[in-house]
Amino acid sequence: MFGAKCICCGRRTSENYNAKPTCGACRKALELKLKAAQESHRACPVDGAVMTKEVAYMMVIDRCPTCHGVWLDAEEMDHLTGDVAREAMMAIARGVFPVP
Repeated sequence: MFGAKCICCGRRTSENYNAKPTCGACRKALELKLKAAQESHRACPVDGAVMTKEVAYMMVIDRCPTCHGVWLDAEEMDHLTGDVAREAMMAIARGVFPVP
């Protein structure tokens, strides 16, 4: 039988989070948003404005509301570069071995 619809994205899922149907991707995003809410806010190194926490690419990043600069911690940069490298390798593989 089909699972219930995820309360966030509407995809069918058999998973639950806080007793509500929530798919794995949405659960991860919700957990990251909770983590972001608990982190301390930093001042932007460019203009000193208090940066906001945002979830992007399954990471919590710091973003300046005035200059729109994005600041990453070391592990966030490693995560991002790893994902980019993986995507590049997949694109190369698709070019060498075209998907029918």
